[in-house]
Order: sequence, then C-alpha cells, then structure tokens
Amino acid sequence: MGVQAVRPKDQRQSRALTDDSSAGLDPVDLQLLELVQTDGRITLSELGRRVNLSPAAVGERIRRLEGSGTITGYAAQVAPERLGYGISAFVRVSPHARMTVRHLRSQELVRRPEILEVHHVIGEDCWIFRIVARDTGHLEELIELISTLGRTTTSIVLSSPVDRRVVLPAGAGLRE
Repeated sequence: MGVQAVRPKDQRQSRALTDDSSAGLDPVDLQLLELVQTDGRITLSELGRRVNLSPAAVGERIRRLEGSGTITGYAAQVAPERLGYGISAFVRVSPHARMTVRHLRSQELVRRPEILEVHHVIGEDCWIFRIVARDTGHLEELIELISTLGRTTTSIVLSSPVDRRVVLPAGAGLRE
C-alpha cells in the first residue's frame, strides 16, 4: 500500500490530474453499469445470471463501483406530468454583474422543487435551469423569480425523443 495522493483544492485542476476513471473497468463491469442504469431495481441474482457470475461476485463488483464513485446512487424516474406539472422548460440566465446561483440570495430559489437541475455553462448564458411548472401562470411566476439573477431566455419542451441514456466510459459502445 502506497501513500494516498492528496487532491488539489481546485476542482478543475483535480479533474485534469486524475487518471482515466474508466481504467480498470473490464467488460463485465461495463455490462453491469449498463444493466443497473437500465434497471436500478435489478437483483444481484438477476445481474449474476446475465453476466455469468455468482450474486456474491456481482455484489462485490457493484460495491467496488460504488466505492470508486463510478456508481453515485440509485433513483426512481418519475413522470412530472403525473405529479401535476404540465410544462417542462429550460431557462437560460445571463446574470447581472457579480450575481451567481451560488449567492446566498439565490439559494432559496434553487431549493424550490420545480427547479430540477441547474448547470453552470460557458457561452452567452452562464446558467441553465431545467424546471417544471403546473401551467403557464406558474411558469411565469418561476421565470420572474429566476430573472432576479439576470436576463433570461426560456425554451418550453414540446417533446423529448431522447430523455435518458445509459452512460459508459468514453469510447465504449453500448452492447447490442
């Protein structure tokens, strides 16, 4: 056992210095990643059957993938429209000077249940919010709240032909 490396404080620097996280993943690991992303409730017995390993061996591999941070969690996918949210939208924000989502004033906004995702991006806009709203009145209220951060541009989702994909290491194609 060697001495564990100390991570740099700057997250951007630490990403650049770490080795490829997909190194050490064999074809069975890749198949397990695909299976648990497709069905997070699949049993260890069923996983073992599909990859030709014992449930104990599969459990050990899954624990290793969780421990390494490759698998970060399990969650149910829900249909917002079944919960009363008829509108889904993306709101892009070009913030006022020195205003960011990280400001204390903004924290109450990003904790709202209608705010599903917030991404800090490079480009004309600095922030992209993915939100859901009950109706156009509710959407207007949310946009007004978000616009306290800066100039907003809203795109309402009409449909999502690709809603969610399985993620595998770069260069590794999905198995057919």
